[in-house]
Amino acid sequence: MPTAFEDFADQMINLPDADEVWQCTAEFGHNLGFSSCSLTMAERTQSRLESRYLRTDLGNEFSEAYTKGELIDIDPFLLFSCHKPGAGKVLTRDLSSFPESSPKHQEFLDRVAQAGNTGGIGIPVRTSENQVFGGWMFSSREPEETFHKLVAGHGQEAHLAGLLAYERMVSLGLGREANEKLLSGREREVLLWLCAGCRVSMIADQLAISESAVNLYIKNARAKLGAKTREQAVARAILSGQIEL
Repeated sequence: MPTAFEDFADQMINLPDADEVWQCTAEFGHNLGFSSCSLTMAERTQSRLESRYLRTDLGNEFSEAYTKGELIDIDPFLLFSCHKPGAGKVLTRDLSSFPESSPKHQEFLDRVAQAGNTGGIGIPVRTSENQVFGGWMFSSREPEETFHKLVAGHGQEAHLAGLLAYERMVSLGLGREANEKLLSGREREVLLWLCAGCRVSMIADQLAISESAVNLYIKNARAKLGAKTREQAVARAILSGQIEL
């Protein structure tokens, strides 16, 4: 029986536009247990940020304030989480998630908290070294202890879903195109094990090869796919049809 993520990946391949991709991803996040979903892409122009794409279910008032520039310039996710790839947890009442932040950035988190959210998981899809950058935020209204359990149980699925959805948007014309070099059979096999949640040591045992060999296959797959992380490599391999779940 296909898993929820496998069903999600199958849907992604056939969606015709970016808004439907967002809607499908938001529904997937809700089904995992997250209360709201946002995708924001920004561009740095001179000394400020401008919104280039925003879809969120945090409400029209939040969206309007964000796109008009009242909130985007103090969005700690864009300012401090998009320097490097990798998902990270955020608590709306705790700025320690963003070590470089100042009290003014708490205003943004307070606006998110007004919607009832206690925390979220931020997933950069393009880092700030690019002209346009940003990512996903899957938020939760659950108490902090329950939120931490939600991220522990479904954070990896949310991370992969966000990357996969953005790569689908790229293929539909939002952003740059991915590299199309073909993966080897072993590279595809290693990515499939990664997608199943296996660590490098587990993959090495399954394939009866060394951990160094596994890491080399991952490195080669990332290079061929133009991916900065192993999770992004998995997403691009799925969308390009090079691996099937």
